[in-house]
Amino acid sequence: MIQKIEKWRIRELEQALNRLSLLLRKGNNFDWANVFSHFAQEAQSLADHKKFNLDMLKRLTQNIVNCFDHISSLRNLVLTHENARKMDILNREFRNAIRLLFEILASIEEKLTESIN
Repeated sequence: MIQKIEKWRIRELEQALNRLSLLLRKGNNFDWANVFSHFAQEAQSLADHKKFNLDMLKRLTQNIVNCFDHISSLRNLVLTHENARKMDILNREFRNAIRLLFEILASIEEKLTESIN
């Protein structure tokens, strides 16, 4: 089977996860920041292999998606900052980072589905 997911796509996922982790840290949400930092390390580990493990990639993407399920506190999280203007900007960046993450996840999912068929 030809591996249809490009290494750059996994690197892109890693960068998006690191960006979310950074924003969460800026918003004083260190527990979630650590979760996304861990996910980024997993993505980096996957991308470092010449041929990456698709099962591990599926598990990683599912774990990320699960963080945003309907019972998760992350779904409605508002990042805090002592400066209201900076807080608004931070939360806008956070929502944009989540949107980008889900675009990357959708692209990976599409390639994973193609690989199975």
